[in-house]
Amino acid sequence: MPNQRMFRIVLAIACFVLAGFKGYQIMQGEYEWMDVFILVAFLAFGIMYVVVLSKNKDRQ
Repeated sequence: MPNQRMFRIVLAIACFVLAGFKGYQIMQGEYEWMDVFILVAFLAFGIMYVVVLSKNKDRQ
């Protein structure tokens, strides 16, 4: 399978941007528990992609 480094970088950036939008919405005060869950999920996926990218960089 080809190395998908660029795809993972784009996904990590997208996850952090979407988490930022949710964080901004939560800071405005109009939010539900689902918004907090989505924020945590986007942060977790973003961190996961960063960890995968750093591990793949060490192997090369």
